[in-house]
Amino acid sequence: MNKVLVCLDGSKFSKAVCDYGVEIAKKLNLPLVLLNVIEHSTISKNIDLSGNIGLGSKEDLLDELANEDMNQSKDLILKGKVILKQMQEYVKSKNFSNFTTLQRHGTLYETLDELGSDLKIAIIGLNGENSKDIGSNVEELIRTLNIPILLVNSEFKPIKSILMAYDGSLYAKKSIDIAVKNPIFPNTKRYIVNVNSDKNDSNRVLNEASLIFKNANIDSEILSLSGDKLEAILNYQQSINADIIAMGAYSHNRFRSAIFGSFTTKMLLNSQVPLLLFR
Repeated sequence: MNKVLVCLDGSKFSKAVCDYGVEIAKKLNLPLVLLNVIEHSTISKNIDLSGNIGLGSKEDLLDELANEDMNQSKDLILKGKVILKQMQEYVKSKNFSNFTTLQRHGTLYETLDELGSDLKIAIIGLNGENSKDIGSNVEELIRTLNIPILLVNSEFKPIKSILMAYDGSLYAKKSIDIAVKNPIFPNTKRYIVNVNSDKNDSNRVLNEASLIFKNANIDSEILSLSGDKLEAILNYQQSINADIIAMGAYSHNRFRSAIFGSFTTKMLLNSQVPLLLFR
């Protein structure tokens, strides 16, 4: 059975992440999983590892590191359980009972990779508890996991309309394929845009997408935009007040992204609404 998974780390968007999870789970009649992952740091916070280590002190140092790791694990486990308990009560307050809680050790990527075959969607707060930027771990999740990911960067709003950035790429086509055959947001209006200086090519791509939605009896509008891709999409999202932006993610390889910058990363940094990403 497909499940809706929300990732909880105690960040400021934890409640919003739960709100989106509950809304999707209710609409699709699916179970919700509240997940907390215990990620261990390999760097000691309290022990000075600089300088030479004498032979006689190695065993003492190993014991100290082991004790620190054990205490850190206990603290993280307890903190995670508190977060899960708080969010469990919050979800109950939304009159939703079809959920379970799960705490795992490892990395978020490893956990989602393991659970991926049972998931309809994973919902993640964009900024972690101690993070002020996106971080390579979020990019790694998006690049490698074969499940839709909703990145939450704002307080919850019911999803009444979706702006789809469509360029005809493999991952963009996947987003439309899921929207038609296995929708995450059924009966939700789509605004489909393409940014291209070549209007003929833009209209060809948009008409292709429009026909797919029309045949599936899904309400949609298409529009060709021009100018800077990022600016055009974000300005249009604000003009129609779309609740989320859906798009294929990281269509170029890492080398090209490192040299020229990634459009997906720019969207993550600048969008004021959640992003639904497909790989």
